[in-house]
Amino acid sequence: MVIDQSEFIQNSIDNVQQAALWGGLLAVFILYLFLRNGSTTFIIALSIPISIVATFGLLYFNGLTLNQMSFGGLALGIGLIVDNAIVVLENMVRLRENRHSLEESALTGTRQVAGAIVASTLTTCVIFLPVVFMQTIAGMLFKELALVVVFALICSLLVALTLVPMLGSRFLTVGADEANAENRRSRIGGWFLRLESVYSSWLEGALRHRKIVFAVTGGLLLLTILLWPLLPVELAPQTDADEIDVEIQMAQGTNIAVVNEYLRELEQIVREVTPMDQVRHMTLEIRGGDAEVEISLKSADERSMSSFVLADQIRRHVSGQVPGVDVRVNAQSGLWMLRRLFGSGGGEAVQVELRGYDLDLADRLAHDLRQVMERVPEIADVRVSRRQGRPEQNLIVDREKISDMGLSVSQVAQVIQTNVGGSRAGVFREGGEEFPIVVRLQPEDRLSTLDLNNVAVRAGNGQILPVSAVVRSERRRSPIEIERVDGQRVTYITANLESGVALGDIVQKLQDDLRDFPLPEAFSLVFGGEYEEQQKAQSDFLLSIIMAVILIYMVMAAQFERFLDPLIVMVSVPLAIVGVVPTLLLTGTSLNVQSLMGIVMLIGIVVNNAIVLVDYINLMRREQNLDVNAAVVQSGRLRLRPILMTTCTTVLGMLPLAFGTGAGGEIQAALARAVIGGLTVSTLITLVLIPVAYTSVHDMLNRIRA
Repeated sequence: MVIDQSEFIQNSIDNVQQAALWGGLLAVFILYLFLRNGSTTFIIALSIPISIVATFGLLYFNGLTLNQMSFGGLALGIGLIVDNAIVVLENMVRLRENRHSLEESALTGTRQVAGAIVASTLTTCVIFLPVVFMQTIAGMLFKELALVVVFALICSLLVALTLVPMLGSRFLTVGADEANAENRRSRIGGWFLRLESVYSSWLEGALRHRKIVFAVTGGLLLLTILLWPLLPVELAPQTDADEIDVEIQMAQGTNIAVVNEYLRELEQIVREVTPMDQVRHMTLEIRGGDAEVEISLKSADERSMSSFVLADQIRRHVSGQVPGVDVRVNAQSGLWMLRRLFGSGGGEAVQVELRGYDLDLADRLAHDLRQVMERVPEIADVRVSRRQGRPEQNLIVDREKISDMGLSVSQVAQVIQTNVGGSRAGVFREGGEEFPIVVRLQPEDRLSTLDLNNVAVRAGNGQILPVSAVVRSERRRSPIEIERVDGQRVTYITANLESGVALGDIVQKLQDDLRDFPLPEAFSLVFGGEYEEQQKAQSDFLLSIIMAVILIYMVMAAQFERFLDPLIVMVSVPLAIVGVVPTLLLTGTSLNVQSLMGIVMLIGIVVNNAIVLVDYINLMRREQNLDVNAAVVQSGRLRLRPILMTTCTTVLGMLPLAFGTGAGGEIQAALARAVIGGLTVSTLITLVLIPVAYTSVHDMLNRIRA
């Protein structure tokens, strides 16, 4: 077997599986760091395997497979799965430390936060609803991921409301008397107590300077919006797939022996510039006037050079070295099959469609466009899809002459076919088998087109005359194929990109360069392929974000049974991009379908902390009759630890994916980085902004009522 794509697929799935395992271990570690108790950590950690095993049931009964996206959904959901259990168990532990019995702590602790975790889980689930109904390639790509994450979250909610309270009421080892003293004796426990005190002081100061808080938050949001255009934009992240193709094209009709000579010359150059210690094997392929050197590299963790960098190196050395051939070097991507779906059948990133009926004029315009594209330094291997036609010898029959001789066109054609191509004269039977007998001229009598003139044809009166008496020949080239899009003839001008270059940036440059390109009437230019799908995906995700915001507000309005508190919670939604944009810029990550999916997920995740905080503020005001400021400060201090715990488990659960190492690691890395950056920054801002927004809104309502 020359090329084995299954090896890359298996390695990429194994890589995601390891990332999920390490993410779960990191989440459990941070739980123990916060809780400092084996029983509480075990109870929360137990929700991870239970939710994952239940999710496998969804995959099985819905006929879904274990692949990059479904496994990626599990890896991304590792940190989210424990959030509900953390909120429930942390509240139980706090009540237990306040000298409540185990059973009372379980019942009261679960009841106090049940509404908040149901609302936060539903808000995270509804953000995937628009994704499920996407009809583009991006929607198909993320449908399984969305289903896996939603089902895992629902399972984790059921576990948090049933299994966690039951286990806590039976096996929780936190003592009612010595818990507080033990917390103070512990170095980490003392650090958390000091952190809560410092946070309370900061919160009181923020409530006294609310205008400053709003101004700083608005400034950060404005700065992020200004930085947004700096993000490189592309359809999908570049993924190293251990394969490089060096393809050559020659004129149609070139003898296969000549093609083989040029291919051997190209192979020698490729071997000289390629570090063979990083190559598994190299193969050659010839088809028609085209040929290809296929380089199969060792897996990503066994070599020191990226396939994209190596492809650039090979391209620089083979360009112009083999005269008379058109060479293209392409590093296959892990999303190679998707790229074939996005384009017209090839794996090129840039695709310009020249639409127009006149083929000769289209050829001239296409070569002018090629020269314009070649002037862009980041573009390589520019190629026009319509090549010089295949050479043909056309035989034109003089119909008047053959009519006078009593012949027909089909008779003349049959004679030529029999002499040159051969005709079946009968069969030879032996041993129960039949072998066709084909009759034609000997090889030396049909070497060139001149031999056609010597082919004899019998006229209707029995006279024998040469074919040249009734047929004249004409040499010309005919198009290999005529491609159409929406009924219009189209010529594709395609190209590859240098490594690390984003498609959106290059298309913007090309649009600027082609703005003044003279196009005749009835001709048009369209950027197709990946860019077209990229535009569709962006429109889909923009619509998904709008729908997600509306659905989240509806869920919270139903849960809070009022319209004002959901609006306060929604203040945290725009803050998601405050952390996303700097994170993507610092890590060199582009804005693609993966990072856009991360932003959609963030909308549902960032509101969870605000929901827990606002719901607890309402609980303090309702059960302890505290005024607004006192309830906000006390709720902020009591909810600080679970908010930090849920954020840390989510961030650490996704951290292995964010590194993007191993086979196919880049596929999920952009999504994980977007979520980590956005959640980290938005949590820190939410801890201050939501209390300030809550008190400001209620003070305004009191003034209106007064």
